[in-house]
Amino acid sequence: MLKIDLHIHTILSGHAFGTFYDIVKEAKKKEMTMIAITDHGPGIPNGSQKDLFTGTHKRMPKIEGIKVLFGCETNLITKEGDLDIQEKHLKDLDIVLFGFHSSAEAYKDLGKEENTKAIIKALKKNRIHIFVHPNANHFYNYDTEKVMEVAIKNNILLEINISYIIKMPSEKGIESFKQIVDITRKHNKKLIVNTDSHFLHEIGDDSILDQVKDKIGLTDDLIINNYPEELMKFIQSK
Repeated sequence: MLKIDLHIHTILSGHAFGTFYDIVKEAKKKEMTMIAITDHGPGIPNGSQKDLFTGTHKRMPKIEGIKVLFGCETNLITKEGDLDIQEKHLKDLDIVLFGFHSSAEAYKDLGKEENTKAIIKALKKNRIHIFVHPNANHFYNYDTEKVMEVAIKNNILLEINISYIIKMPSEKGIESFKQIVDITRKHNKKLIVNTDSHFLHEIGDDSILDQVKDKIGLTDDLIINNYPEELMKFIQSK
């Protein structure tokens, strides 16, 4: 069970099923220490309205004894690397996740080469902490190795996404998770493990990871969730 889970959606994402306080209560029940509320930005259908991300100055640093970060899972919307949350609002969030989603209505598939260029521009020009599910190029095709290399070189964490381990059980899927681990290790960096929870029971549940850790070469020393002080220092550095 994760003590820290920084990719969690509420009902405001449009396709998740817990309220903010439901999630806090679940995290407390599981004796977690830190969570992040990271609803989808407005760039996807039924995503959160942009006003959700402008009132974070009222946030409480701890609720029910749990450190709660307020963030967003942003979406690429232009070939120039623009996101669906403006920079002036990104800087007010505790944590910024970036995902490449084919459901982002403003972005049109440009093919592998141009998609890769667009993602790289986004990684370089925006305040981003975590590149979520970077191996999920079944949305639109792109060069996963190239974009992950750029992310790491720009001090952005790569994510092992528990939800996608469940979605991608094939040998090819497992190999794509190994690629995340290998690139992280090559650069002597750490990665983050998140659940991408949409249901309460998913929060913090990394039990499936035990089935694949050896296959993908993931060791505990690579997982930044295991180093809360280092993780917070990283988050606050951006």
